[in-house]
Amino acid sequence: MKMTVDREVTLRMAKAAQLRIAPDQIDHMMDSINDILDFCALVGDLDCTGTPDFSWKMKKLPSRRPDAPSDWCDRDEFKASAPAMDGNFFRVPKINAEE
Repeated sequence: MKMTVDREVTLRMAKAAQLRIAPDQIDHMMDSINDILDFCALVGDLDCTGTPDFSWKMKKLPSRRPDAPSDWCDRDEFKASAPAMDGNFFRVPKINAEE
């Protein structure tokens, strides 16, 4: 089944993804999303009869650290390694969400 999105759906998707789109770019984004959906529809229509299921077996499991509690370094040393601090708090990028 072929799916398409319109301008309204494109704007709702952009808002959900916290993307700001210039008004002159909305149609381009909508076309790009519809191109992706068209490609997905083509892949979904492929006849895969007789194709074995995909399976990938790892020859060796990746090494994992032991799940054991450990002590943190000194608080001041930990804060000194942070990219940005504001008093006793870490500074993080602002999320631009339109409410």
